[in-house]
Amino acid sequence: MICIVFSVNTIIAQTLSSGNYSSSDLGYTYTVIVKQEGNVITITEPNRTNQYKSNGGNTYYHTEQKYSHFYIKVIADNKYYAGKQGGSQQLFTFSGGNTNEEEVLPSGIDDCPLYDKYLDLTTNDHDDAQAWAFCGAAALAKCTYTDVTPYLKPLIQALKSIVEDTSKCPCTDVITQNEWNSVSID
Repeated sequence: MICIVFSVNTIIAQTLSSGNYSSSDLGYTYTVIVKQEGNVITITEPNRTNQYKSNGGNTYYHTEQKYSHFYIKVIADNKYYAGKQGGSQQLFTFSGGNTNEEEVLPSGIDDCPLYDKYLDLTTNDHDDAQAWAFCGAAALAKCTYTDVTPYLKPLIQALKSIVEDTSKCPCTDVITQNEWNSVSID
């Protein structure tokens, strides 16, 4: 009996399902929209759209030369790693089929009237400019991220360290009293 064994080293490329993907590897939840057409993956973030291209295999590199060290490594039809050569990777997993940017992505700085309000106060109310800057940062976090908890705690701690009455939040239109009360500076 003769036994012949063939070894073929082929890479079978995965295709990502279109939809929204989220990662919590950054200390907060970050959501993007993913669409793949052939060997090009388009990632839409709250503030920009990026394209990644593969020359074969499951690793796709950013198409802009100045960002060419950023990559997407597809590991399944519903999971990929995003990373930077020489840096860490973040796992993104499929979280829904919705690709409507207005419904899925946080609006960010371009549509954040409370951020604008506090930005104006920082330039016009010099006595409380520092407090208004922290309030503006909280507003921006709420306009940008779906999970603001990691951002709010240090902002509230900073605010409580500079206000005279720590029982009252100076910007309850951005930081609720419950959020304010949940953070201590002890």
